[in-house]
Parts: sequence; C-alpha cells; structure tokens
Amino acid sequence: MQATRNKLLLVGFALGFLVLGGAAESARGKVTSEQVRSAIQKGVGYLRATQGLGGDWDRVGVEGGSTGLNLLAMLNAGVPVGDPQVAAGLRALERIPNERTYVVSLKAQVYAAVLQSGRGEQLDGTADRLRKAANFLILGQRDKGMWSYGGARRGGGDNSNTQFALLGLHEASKAGVPVPKKVWDRAYAHFRKNQCKDGGWAYRGPTKSYGSMTAAGLANLYITGQELHVGGSKVFRAGAYPDCGKYRQNIAVAAGLNWIDRNFSVTENPGKGRQWLYYYLYALERVGMISGLRNFGEHDWYRRGAEFLVGDQRPNGSWGRAGCDTAFALLFLAKGNRPVLIQKLRWNGHWNRNLHDLENLTVFIDDKLGKKVTWQTTGLDLPLAELRQSPILYIAGHEYPKFTEAEKRQLRRFVDAGGTLLAEACCGKKAFARGFRIMVNELFPEYRLRPLKASHPVFRSHYKITDTYRLQGIDVGCRTSVFFSPRALSSLWELKTIPNWSDKAFKLGTNIAAYATGRQLLGDKLDKVELPTADPDRPPVEVPRGAVRIARLIHEGDYNADPRALLALSAILRDNAGVDVVARSRHLRSTDEGVFEYPVLFMTGHFSFELPEAEIEALRIYLQRGGFLFADACCGRKVFDESFRQMVRRLFPAAALELAKPDHPIYTGEIGVPLGELRYRKILADELKSRGTIRPPLEVVLLEGRTAILYSKYDFSCALEGDNPYSSRGYVEDDGRKLGMNVVLYAIGY
Repeated sequence: MQATRNKLLLVGFALGFLVLGGAAESARGKVTSEQVRSAIQKGVGYLRATQGLGGDWDRVGVEGGSTGLNLLAMLNAGVPVGDPQVAAGLRALERIPNERTYVVSLKAQVYAAVLQSGRGEQLDGTADRLRKAANFLILGQRDKGMWSYGGARRGGGDNSNTQFALLGLHEASKAGVPVPKKVWDRAYAHFRKNQCKDGGWAYRGPTKSYGSMTAAGLANLYITGQELHVGGSKVFRAGAYPDCGKYRQNIAVAAGLNWIDRNFSVTENPGKGRQWLYYYLYALERVGMISGLRNFGEHDWYRRGAEFLVGDQRPNGSWGRAGCDTAFALLFLAKGNRPVLIQKLRWNGHWNRNLHDLENLTVFIDDKLGKKVTWQTTGLDLPLAELRQSPILYIAGHEYPKFTEAEKRQLRRFVDAGGTLLAEACCGKKAFARGFRIMVNELFPEYRLRPLKASHPVFRSHYKITDTYRLQGIDVGCRTSVFFSPRALSSLWELKTIPNWSDKAFKLGTNIAAYATGRQLLGDKLDKVELPTADPDRPPVEVPRGAVRIARLIHEGDYNADPRALLALSAILRDNAGVDVVARSRHLRSTDEGVFEYPVLFMTGHFSFELPEAEIEALRIYLQRGGFLFADACCGRKVFDESFRQMVRRLFPAAALELAKPDHPIYTGEIGVPLGELRYRKILADELKSRGTIRPPLEVVLLEGRTAILYSKYDFSCALEGDNPYSSRGYVEDDGRKLGMNVVLYAIGY
C-alpha cells in the first residue's frame, strides 16, 4: 500500500512538472501597468457612480450579493476602508442577514479584507461579523461536501456555491477564524470524486467540463489541500518536516492544470462561449494567485487576460453586463497585478516539496513593504528582464540542485543585474547544502559564502532578530546578493503554526525581503523592469580613438565595491551625452607607470584604508600635473569617509576639502543635465529627516583654482550600477546617475 502511494506521489510530481515546465510564452501582449491602472481607476469610477443612496448596489439580483462583490472589488483595487463610499457600503452590508451562501461568502471576504487592512479593529464588530459569517458557512455545508444557494443545508449543492463558500472560509481562516478539519475534508473529497475524466469540472457531477467550473475546482483543491496538508501531519521534529513533499492531490491538480492549458482562453469561457466570461476570469485569477503559477502551460494568464480586459472596457468604465461583470474584471486586474516579491525556481528535481510555503510567507508579509505582494513560479528559460520582475529568486530542495551551463549563466546574470538569490536546504538536508555550495563556488569564484554576523543589516531590516539562524551569504559589490539557509525555512512557512519556529521563520523571511528590496516600493507585475546598463555577458563596445579613459584607483578598503559602475557610466554617457568613454575597466595603483594615460581616476570603497607613502607621493604628482580624481564613499560608509579625508590631508595639508560653491557647473546645469532635487534613499532620508536636496554636499580640493579632487560622502556609485542595497546611504538610482554623469562631464570639460 505504501509503495503504491509513493508511486502515485511520483506520478503526480512528474505530471506537475510537465505542466509547469517548458519554455514560457513570450510577452506577446503590449499591455502596460499604466493601462491596467487606468482601467482599474475607470472601473472603480463606474462602481462609485452606480452606488445607491443607501450605500448598496442591490437594485438587481440577490440582496447583498452585488454590494458584497463590489465592495470586495473596490478594496482590492486599493480604495481605503475609510473612504466614505466604502464606509457606506459596509453599513449597508451589515444590514444584510446571513441567509444565502454567495452573499455570506462575500461578506466574509470583505470583512477579512477590512481586518487585513489594519482598520478592522477601529470598526466595532468587524471580527465578530467575520466569525458569524464563517460559522454560517460551516453549518451550511452538506454531508457530501457541497453548498447550496440557501443556508441551513437547504437545496441541492453545486460547484459554484461551493467555490464561493470555500473562498469565504479560506479568507476567514487566514484572518484567524478556526474552521473544522472535517469541512475541508468533505469539500476535498467532493472535488476529487466529481472531477471529470478529462481533468475538468462541471456545475454538478462529473458531466461536461467547462472553464469557470474547472478553474473553481482547481482553486478549491488548492484551498483544501493547503488546510489539510494532505498525506502528512503537522509535525516538525529535529529541524525537519517528516511528511515534507507528500501531497495526494497532485495527480488531480495536474489533470486540472492540463485541462486549463489545453483549453486556455481569456476571450471566452471555454465550453460556454461568452457566457459567464468575467466570472470565469475571476476564477482563473484565483487559481493563478493561490497556486503562484505564472503560466498555465505556456500561457501567461495575467498578461493575456489584462490585455483583453483593457481593450474590452466600455467608455463608462464597465465591462460585460455592467455590475457583477465589472467587479469580476476589477478583481482580476487588481489582484493579478500585485508586485511579485519572490519567484520559486523550477529545476530538474523535486523543486516544489512545500506547495504553500511562499503563499503563506507573502500572506504574512502582506503590505509590510508598502504594498500587498504576491509570488509565482518561474524557470530560467525566461529573458533576464522577466526574471528581474521580482527582486528574489528562491531555490529549495532535499537533493543536489542540477542546472545546465546556460541556467548557471542566467543565475549569475540575475544576481549581476541586482537580483537576490535565496536558497534553502529544505528540512536541513545536507545533500542540498553540499550541492548548492559547489554550484555557488563555480558561479561566484571571486566571492565566498560566509556565515552572516549578528550585526548584518538583514537582522534589523524590519524585525530586530537576535538569532542569526546560521544564515549564510555572499556579498557581491555593496550588498549581500546570495542568502543560504542550511536550516529549514520552507517547511515552517508551510506548516505555519509550529510554536516558536514558524514565527521565527516568517520574520526572517520578511527581513530578507526587506533587505533585498532596500525597502523601496516594488513595481506592479506588468511594470517595465530597467536592467543595469552594463550586461556582463556582452563584450565592451569598441570606442573610437580619443575616447575618454577612466581608471579605478586600487586601495585596501574594498576598492572594487561597485564593480560595474564604470561600465554602466560609460553607457550612460554614450547614450545621453554623446561622449565616448572606454568601457573596459582598468584598475591601477597610483605608482603604476600607466596612470598618466588616464586623465580621470575613480575611487570608492567600503572600509578604512591607508595608502603607503609612495602611493601618496605618486598620487600627489598625478593631480598636480592635471589629473582629476572623483570619489564617493560607497553606501555612504563612514569608515571609508574618514580614511578618504585623512588621505586628502596627507596629499595636500594646505588645501583641505571644502564644499563646492553654489555656482559650480555641476549644480548649475552648464554641463550635463539640470540636477533639480536629488532624492535620498530611504535609510539616508530617515537619518537626515529629509526627502532629498537641491544641492548635494559635494566637496572639492582646488589646486591653483582648478578642481583636482571631487568627493561625495553620500553614495552615487550604487545608482550607476543599478543596485539597490538596503544599507546604502546615498541617492536614488535616477538621481545618482544624473550626478555621476555631470561629474564626469565636468572632469573632461574643465
């Protein structure tokens, strides 16, 4: 019996991999986040215009149904709980009795959203109303696992009412309302028993499948599977989850996903034409968001659906039959376009042992980073820009992670493009740890994987954490770009409620996310991702004779802290100022004979340093003969700043650093671009209690009236590189690039 069960599990995983694997559909649609946001704004405007004087929308249909659905759509579209029309709608909803499954499910989802917004405690009785709605749904389930239109177990059950009941209970459960295990058991058994032979579902029984009911059946399997952890018990023992990866529902889920793939459409409800089209899209969005799947087979479900809905919207902001269809369309657009915080990476092995780990983590993170976030699965066959849609790639497993050479190069490119790699030895498995260390040693030969000290900023980026959890990392440039946990994280995210352990794992995951994003607001899913200008896989562009030559000055304070900054700067100058700069990076000590071939030297670093006397003398001669040194304290590190000032005092005891005058060409726009206000990154803005500055505090050393040294104690080299380190005391990316461009244009023109 056990052998048969294990065989079925393997078949389920294999089917799941076939569904999820393969080359992803290319971004065929032209739809943009701006178009989606505009469509959402117009849709909300339509709902506002059609709200009744009593706060309801129930002039047509079942009392309370339209009110609950439209409120849910508005809340998910970003309308705050305190908005007067939302408040009026909530008062109207309170007057609706708990009598019908659809209505009560929507009430539960609305009240859960209110509580999750942080305003629920300020609205008397919200938590109690949520509990009453959930209890009504619990008591209304029929013996065979379904729900009907009416309450108290009246009427025949169907898959549509059942979908809504489970959605309501799912949200209530996430908000802390206990739901008996037998409720999930019965619903799960019903959907397994009533799946059609082709893998889909119908309205009642295993008859003829169609799109909206198939998407509903899939969403319900994910929901009930999450609550049951089918095939395993909630046990965490000796740092491991003994039933990790055991999910009996995989075969059914794989069959349903295959049905969606074969019959995929966003312009019709497969099997029903345009009938219930927007209801189908709402169900499709639920599957995509709960499962975390970016694609159904090769179909990018959100991009395709958003492209259709943006083009299908009427001038008055509505869709379809106006009321309910507009709400369904808004839910699809608003929820599906949430920022993708983290992507789980598929690899050739058991990459998905904990199906709900990232779902639970992103639910815990919620809007702690400024916006509600989501997650999805991905493969390394996507273009780099699509991988960088999220700041974090996540790899977990029990065994050695096997990647092709092309996939390894893509992982390195992802990190070099500013991404963060998070890996975990699931259940603390040593085989994964050994394989991962071998891989990163190959990918990052110039860097080392090291244990992180308790002083590392990741342990205070959101929560103050005193236990380092044996977390390890690789520093690439200014930031820790690779995190590795040799201890269990995903199992604890999956299990959710293991005393002490789960809370610690959720907080650590939140801190890693805060560090990786630099606590900057993430763009929406369809926002265009700007990659760093310098592509490490592309050979430097040949430049004509006479191009400007810049060298990096070597010292012992981590002189190559932003290794791609000069490469990126050369492309910025070429593209924006028509200036040719030699792109190949040359590293020199001031005593090197070739230093006079470079009219400009660049210097940055993280740590303290002290140049030998011979290098001080050589640098003094270089500057006196017309050379130019520009520098910044990488990440605004104070220890580098102190060392740099000491170096300047040794170079020119009678010519100290002084603030550049207000009429300096870098400020006035005589060269380059007008700077305007330069905005600080968050950590510096919080420290200085200022959003930014009109005139950055650049300091100069003048030799016979000529600027020989130009220095910024705040970082701009991270901005040149396109990096977003959490602890960078400097300027935001766009503004730092402007400053860097003006500095170099001044260096070569004055």
